[in-house]
Amino acid sequence: MKTLMIGAGIVLFLVVGVALFARVKPLPSERFSGWPGPNTPGKHMLVGGVKYVLPLADLPNNALAQLAAIIKASPRSVPHETQKGRAFVTRSKVFGFPDITLLWEQDGQLHIHAHLVIGKSDLGVNAARVDGWLEQLVEQP
Repeated sequence: MKTLMIGAGIVLFLVVGVALFARVKPLPSERFSGWPGPNTPGKHMLVGGVKYVLPLADLPNNALAQLAAIIKASPRSVPHETQKGRAFVTRSKVFGFPDITLLWEQDGQLHIHAHLVIGKSDLGVNAARVDGWLEQLVEQP
């Protein structure tokens, strides 16, 4: 019984440690300064995230501002200042792992790059989140 309690205590310590690490680790500034390709229209799955390039002509008027408002109203998403476009940090519900979403307009297209900060695979979480935001965008009157 004592061994089981010690094991449970170690697991709890590790879980709390991971959650604390994810919440206090500074966000790398270079993750907010890169505005990566690809630049061809479509949805591009990337290592650790996703990149969307959407023609503005196919989106509602003022799509960037509307999408930014949708993201800002999303749970656990907060704006982050950048030099070029708009950025948001969204944290996972349980551990608080940060994901970064960058938004900008270029050459008549809306670019959305959503990616993780910690780890190598986001398991499709960023694509699912952005898909939900885009559904809300096109549903707005």
